[in-house]
Amino acid sequence: MKLTENRWLTGRGFGVHSPWAYDLIENVINERLPYYAYEDLYPFWEKAPQYLPQYPQSRDELLFRLVNRFNPGFILEVGTGAGVSTGYLASVSRKSRVVTVDFPHPAQKEVRRSLKVFPNIEYLAADVIPTVQDMLDSGDIPKFIHIAHTSLWRQIVEMVLPYATPDMVIVVDDLGKKPKKEWWNEIIKDERIGVTFQMKKAGLLFFDPKMTKQHYVL
Repeated sequence: MKLTENRWLTGRGFGVHSPWAYDLIENVINERLPYYAYEDLYPFWEKAPQYLPQYPQSRDELLFRLVNRFNPGFILEVGTGAGVSTGYLASVSRKSRVVTVDFPHPAQKEVRRSLKVFPNIEYLAADVIPTVQDMLDSGDIPKFIHIAHTSLWRQIVEMVLPYATPDMVIVVDDLGKKPKKEWWNEIIKDERIGVTFQMKKAGLLFFDPKMTKQHYVL
């Protein structure tokens, strides 16, 4: 299947013919109005371990809006960092289950303590690859995956691809880094991946085979 590219030129939907893609860009990705939970999350953002990796609030708020839109029951994050993004993922619905996996490190107790305010978060400090692989092999398939503060982005995506379902969403962060950007330009051509969205710092992968394979550059 040929991959077509649709560049987001005006920020108002010019050239985007898919109503689904237009709605996602206009009302989720480009949404600037504050959500009800943002104000409650600011104190958590400020109290998180500042010396550990985290993203700008705007990126965490995008994660919140994406989870709010797709309402996944099971969310997996790889690369916890300070845990701020994890909190945003978990705060959309206390009914969702959020598992965040990170390699063991000296500050893991502080991260665990910070994340305790969210009862639906399970923080695993473990060897990442076998932990995720065991999860997938057992049939415990996440519907929303955030690839965050980790060098294992390539391995995780390639590991997940055989298990991808039409309602799965993968968010790949830190696309600005050259090796990851080069990998991204190749992975979006994979026939198992359908519609993709590329922003300056993050990318979205969708897997619904009913959608025409297309790549949107925002």
